[in-house]
Order: sequence, then C-alpha cells, then structure tokens
Amino acid sequence: MRREILNLKDMNKIIPLGQKIMVYVNEGNFKGTYSSYIYDIDDNGIYILMPTNENGLKAVIREHEAIDVSFVTKNNGRIGFNSEIKNIIKKEDKVIYLLKRPEKIEKMELRDNFRVEVLLDVEFYYIQKGRIQKHKGTIIDISAGGVKLSCDLDLEIRDRLFLKFKLGSYLLDQIETEVARKVITGEKDVKHYGLKFIDLDKDKEERIIKFCINKQLEFARKMRGV
Repeated sequence: MRREILNLKDMNKIIPLGQKIMVYVNEGNFKGTYSSYIYDIDDNGIYILMPTNENGLKAVIREHEAIDVSFVTKNNGRIGFNSEIKNIIKKEDKVIYLLKRPEKIEKMELRDNFRVEVLLDVEFYYIQKGRIQKHKGTIIDISAGGVKLSCDLDLEIRDRLFLKFKLGSYLLDQIETEVARKVITGEKDVKHYGLKFIDLDKDKEERIIKFCINKQLEFARKMRGV
C-alpha cells in the first residue's frame, strides 16, 4: 500500500470542514471505533464533534487521551493521523473535542490493496438452471469493491449472487455481486471466487470501509504491541 506524508501547512485543504471521519479511541473506558465530523480547524488544532458509534453511544474521552482519525477521500484514498485530546469544549448543545495538531498526516492509496482478511459466514442466493438456489459459504476477505468467497460450488464468471452476512452487529442483506474471477486453491472440493459488488449503496459501502479500516488499525496496533 503506497503511503504519502502530506504537508501540514495544507491541513485546511487536506481535511475539509464537515468531513465525516472515523475515530479510534485507543485507551480508557470507551476504547473502540466511532464516527464524527470535522467541526473546525485553526492554529490551536482540529475541532471534532463528540464521536458516537453505530448504536448511538457517545465516546467520553478525557484530555490527553490518544486517538486515531481517518477518512476516505472521493478518489478512494485514506487520510489518517494520530492525535490526542487537547481540550473539551461545551458549546450550546454540542460537546466539541479540540485535537492537538498532528505531527504528520498520511495519505494511503486504497484502490488495489484496501482489503482485509476475515472469516465471515455468508448465505447467498444464485440462479441455476432457471431456479433460485440457496447456499452457504465463507467470506475470507473483503473490501469496498467486493469479497473473496470460499464455497464448494462450481460457479462461472459473471454469475450473479445475492449475499447475506454480518459485519459485527450490522446485517448486510441482498448484496448483489458478480463473479469476477476464479481462484485456484489447490484444495479438493474447496473453491474460491472473487466477487465484485454491483450497485452497492453509499451507506453499505461506508460501513464496509469503516469495518476494513478498523481491522487494519487493530492489526497495526498488534504489530506495534499496543
């Protein structure tokens, strides 16, 4: 994955106001992944709204606690940086966290490699000889563009499959895919297929991207021993 260190002088251009971001809280009682928005940027640092998770739980972060921030750009890159809480501001009905200006901002191109290895049970429907068939398999990697499916079926290029699987507590159902490639496994009765998503809506795409980024961050922390 290609990484590029960006010029901090261009931070206001790199990080748009109102940008939806993913926040990973590294420590404390609210450790985990949350969503937020860029509220403002000035010489003091970066202001974000109090992060919340998909269940509406707000992340109560204390001053000096470390966080990671990232978001996906329109051209399918990821901007990311490490920071910490510098100050907590209450403004009318909002709680705003002021983040310390990061020491560096990285841009990672995700187009070719933004996928993570997983083991997810999946049910899917497909059409065979004019009849709708139901089958089960395992998703062994996933990206915003598609999945790698492991199953014992003989599928052909351009076959259409409709997937049903969970990412954490979130259920993705009726996800239309197409077989883009066959993968040789060398294992008897085990077949792998590269499936690409067809007309995936924006909300589901963002959830998959969030899941992949979270898994990558978890892997990076394990490698660093954090």
